[in-house]
Amino acid sequence: MNKRLLLSLLISILLVVLAGIGYGVFIFVEKEYEKSSVDLEKFGFGITGAPRIDESSVGILGQAQLPATFVDQKLTPAERVIQSLVRDRDNLMLANQSLQQQISALEKQIADLEHQQKLNEHFVPETFEQELDRVENMLHLYLQQSTDAQRFSRVRIELMAAAGRMEYKRFVEANRLMLDSAQRTRIVLEHLPAFMFCVGDAVQLAANSVREERSIQEYFYYPDQVRLANALQQDLNSVLPACQRPLRENLQSSLSR
Repeated sequence: MNKRLLLSLLISILLVVLAGIGYGVFIFVEKEYEKSSVDLEKFGFGITGAPRIDESSVGILGQAQLPATFVDQKLTPAERVIQSLVRDRDNLMLANQSLQQQISALEKQIADLEHQQKLNEHFVPETFEQELDRVENMLHLYLQQSTDAQRFSRVRIELMAAAGRMEYKRFVEANRLMLDSAQRTRIVLEHLPAFMFCVGDAVQLAANSVREERSIQEYFYYPDQVRLANALQQDLNSVLPACQRPLRENLQSSLSR
């Protein structure tokens, strides 16, 4: 019995000692784990990429800078590699921030230029040449959409639009007019269509080839500069006035309305 009691006592003491040793080891491991976690957080921005707020600082130029890592500590090769990567990341973040600022500045300049262009287009009237181009485009579109003009070739339609442009130019210059968009549209839709169809039929009598039709079209653009062949000019002079007279009379009458 004494031996059993002694053995039980020794076992109890041994268990207490082992328990104490185990607890000490547990406390040591826990402290080392906490220390490693703090170092890793300081070193790698807490792995999540966010620097510790309480350790951030402001540089000389007023920009936020990352805290120093492992100050006054000897870094292992792995730690130096990670520190280099962190530094590169910091530089890339700053470069990206600068680039975004430049992009924002350029976008603002573009927006300002577009706004200025719209203001110029609104307050600065188009040149007379631009007005003539606009009228010719309207006439050309009208002829393309007209079923009555389907009998004419593409070259003839371009010639007819050029003839309408010439008469519009003569009317505006002769009367020193400044027409708004509504007035231009009314002339294009009410007065010039009949004239253009008349010219389309008349040119068929004056021109004997597509080449001569192109020459007449050029003449309509620059009647004071282009010189047609004598025979072609005579043929055109014999058929064109019959189309011009009623148009010019109607246009002049429209001024008194």
